[in-house]
Amino acid sequence: MIDVSEVITDPDFAQPFTVHRKGGDWVKGRWVSSDVPPIRMTGVVIVADAKTLEQLPEGDRVTGLMSFYSTQELFETREEGTSDQIEWRGERYRVKRVFPYVDYGYYKAVAERVKGK
Repeated sequence: MIDVSEVITDPDFAQPFTVHRKGGDWVKGRWVSSDVPPIRMTGVVIVADAKTLEQLPEGDRVTGLMSFYSTQELFETREEGTSDQIEWRGERYRVKRVFPYVDYGYYKAVAERVKGK
């Protein structure tokens, strides 16, 4: 297998971004969330789908999908917490899907822009 992690962190390709992660525990049958300190990461950021159009009864909404490649693990919603939110260039993106290509030295996360953050 080819380990491409060196490319993922190469300064010619990589950019900094911040991951905001929420954890939590079940307490007496109720979810109590807790914030994890922001995590600074470096990786490759590319457009996944520049314009995704959602047609809703109240009007059309354009959303943007970005792909984040990192050597550090990124998370979708799971039992231990909600999906990571990635801050990049002043915008927040919520992770929708993670592809764990750990055999090749990286993780790929597809994230959708969050409005109002």
